[in-house]
Amino acid sequence: MIRCERRGFGFRGGLAFFLVFMGACSSPESRPEPVPVLRYENALMELDTADMRVGLEEIASSYPLFFDGVDLQDTLNLWQLRNFIEDPVVRLLHARIQEQYDADSLRLGISLAGLFREMHRLDPSFRNPVVYTYISYLDHPNRVFFMDSVLVVGLDLYIDGNQDLMDEYGIPRYISQRLNSAYLLPDAARILVMSRLDAPEEGCLLDYIAWEGKIQYALHHVLPDEPDFVLFGYTEAQMDWCRKNEGLVWDYLVSQGLLFETDPFEFRYFVNEGPFNPLLPGAPARLAQFVGWRMVEAYMRKSDADWNALRQADARTLLEVSRYKP
Repeated sequence: MIRCERRGFGFRGGLAFFLVFMGACSSPESRPEPVPVLRYENALMELDTADMRVGLEEIASSYPLFFDGVDLQDTLNLWQLRNFIEDPVVRLLHARIQEQYDADSLRLGISLAGLFREMHRLDPSFRNPVVYTYISYLDHPNRVFFMDSVLVVGLDLYIDGNQDLMDEYGIPRYISQRLNSAYLLPDAARILVMSRLDAPEEGCLLDYIAWEGKIQYALHHVLPDEPDFVLFGYTEAQMDWCRKNEGLVWDYLVSQGLLFETDPFEFRYFVNEGPFNPLLPGAPARLAQFVGWRMVEAYMRKSDADWNALRQADARTLLEVSRYKP
């Protein structure tokens, strides 16, 4: 298989070749209008590679923000982009994206509209982001990202039946099992919720537990119809293990003195991605999110806090008020 050599253009300059500008409505409705989704991968792949500069200049004139700092007179930039468009893997990914998403182009916009409506209900200060899609070239860590008021989705990582390429590119199965259309909305929701919270900075494990718990609490509210295992990024069997062994997990964290441990290496199996947690037989990785969710649920039952109060509550307050002890 021919692989494309990817070279960086710098953050803003690189995005220029993959993003387009769009507007989005922000008023929540009982039946929200579909959110406009600008499909840059389609615009990109339709460019005439024999006359790249003209095509790019047309895009740049319509969307100047995303071409900030990009020199369209630089032949190296044009050459790199032409190689990307003509790469066989990119063409295959684009064909699969078209097959899955172009036949019902409104579905994604409708789904995102529903998510944005629920985000606004949870947090009235939320404003609909501008939404773009692009081909990430299977760059799974950046499958969805949010910056300022822009949400970007790499549709090539939400293709059903794309396991062959993901295996060939060495994406671990514990990650690739979540790279399909069922996880697009949960991934987008998680990124949006995270943007509303302050992430722990060199905190203890309890701080990470509280942060992950707040995220999961919000996800369950904005995507109430999604199965728990999807929102957690687990298999159904892993979710079942968590429910059956909640007390075991908590007892282990307390007995090993991990709650207030500040060395990330010591609690890495509870917060980092991985196929499993080797410290507890049969346990999945990232158990901080499950423990945190259960703790936050208890906190919300025993307090009159709303989402804004929950956002501001520190980890020790959550532990003390919730009296969490499964």
